[in-house]
Amino acid sequence: MAFSLSVAGLSGQATKGEAGAASGKSAVNVRSIHFDPVKIGGQQNPWIRTQVELHANFNPEAKAVPDAAAGAKKPVNKQWVDKVKVTLTQIFKPIGTTAAAEFAYYRSSATVLTMEVNTDRSVYFYLPGDIVKRDRLKMQPDYYYVQLEVGGTEQPLFTEAGRPTPDMMPALHKMFLDKAAFDVARSEADRAVNANNGMLRPQYLVPYAIFDSLPQGSPSPEFIREDVSAR
Repeated sequence: MAFSLSVAGLSGQATKGEAGAASGKSAVNVRSIHFDPVKIGGQQNPWIRTQVELHANFNPEAKAVPDAAAGAKKPVNKQWVDKVKVTLTQIFKPIGTTAAAEFAYYRSSATVLTMEVNTDRSVYFYLPGDIVKRDRLKMQPDYYYVQLEVGGTEQPLFTEAGRPTPDMMPALHKMFLDKAAFDVARSEADRAVNANNGMLRPQYLVPYAIFDSLPQGSPSPEFIREDVSAR
């Protein structure tokens, strides 16, 4: 099924009542997403830099009920949240394109090694300028969303009522404030992103990023380098 969005069908915003129905905070949530054109590494065509700002709320392992049958376990450090996987999906309508079948999809992931509770960290992703020019892209995506996993457990984007969880609303483009519409877009993205695999990159896979003048704000974290295989 082709990816299609109806503005009228998505005009409903999450109400205060629906927001209050959400079951607590996420262990880590997205505070903001920013897109900026940048020229790095002396390259001619501007890259698209995406800043995903995260906030750590609690270590979910510290809230787990201990299993008496499992015996003694290693104490959990309540002040740190480990293995926060950030997955960014970008959806573009190439310039001059109106058909949904011609949308371009890009996806990348980065896993934060650890975050201290009650702190912010920013994870950056880069789409190369030559790709932006080749694929006739604007300098920010038409649609986007961010998914988070903490210790291998996905953080919910929506409540049972099908509205965004309050602390994860910044992770979603405004056209995805309805779970049914988001599910359609995600399904199409899951099918299409492999065509552009490896083009959108986390900051540690962009050598030129060391020359990038990053905006003021929360610092970058340390990462688990998933591109390095165990020897």
